[in-house]
Amino acid sequence: MGWLAYSYITLDLFVFFANAPGLMISIWLNVGAMKLQYYEEIIKYSSVQVTEVRAGRGSAEEDNHNEPESADGDESNNVNNDGTCLLRPPSSLTSHECMVLQIVIIWMVIISTTSLIPIDNADMKFVIGVAVNLNLIFFYAAPLSSIVTIFRTKSSESIHFWTMIMMSANAFFWCVYSLAIRDYYILIPNGLGLMFGLTQVILCMLYPTGGDGDDDSKDITTGIFTEVI
Repeated sequence: MGWLAYSYITLDLFVFFANAPGLMISIWLNVGAMKLQYYEEIIKYSSVQVTEVRAGRGSAEEDNHNEPESADGDESNNVNNDGTCLLRPPSSLTSHECMVLQIVIIWMVIISTTSLIPIDNADMKFVIGVAVNLNLIFFYAAPLSSIVTIFRTKSSESIHFWTMIMMSANAFFWCVYSLAIRDYYILIPNGLGLMFGLTQVILCMLYPTGGDGDDDSKDITTGIFTEVI
């Protein structure tokens, strides 16, 4: 969303057409993530629905009544003696929906403020440029959150190989483009993204996984908020 606003301010069609499909894909992915998270909460809630009382459970629970409640969420703490559930039904508004709404509101405030307040084009470019730079830096730095795990396990399995390659290539090409048009708002975040990508390459070389890099079981730590630029 931010890069589309930036492309409108700078009248850059390359930035626009590169990020418009990315915005549509991001909306689709986030909607899917919301459904999956709500489905997971429903499954978790349904799994503690007890349909029958186990034999001798009443005396066992009486013996355990004075014991402190376990921190791991044992199902005996979630049901009554008659098998009814003590957990509240999951909220219809998931945490992922709340996060998406917060991001949308932030961008609505930024775009509305820069559009409605009478400021010149250079100031609009500065405000939107700084905002999208911060957003993109967080996107590129997200895979590095597993760096502690990599050093502890001596394995780079938490870095998805092909995602790393695509992110690094994406950052490299946008760096070349930004140098060609001398746009530092595009150069700075993508330069950092390229540096982060090379860091991941070094980590993969130092701590190889021993696989071919395309195992679907590996964690993808880039998150669901994708940016094209």
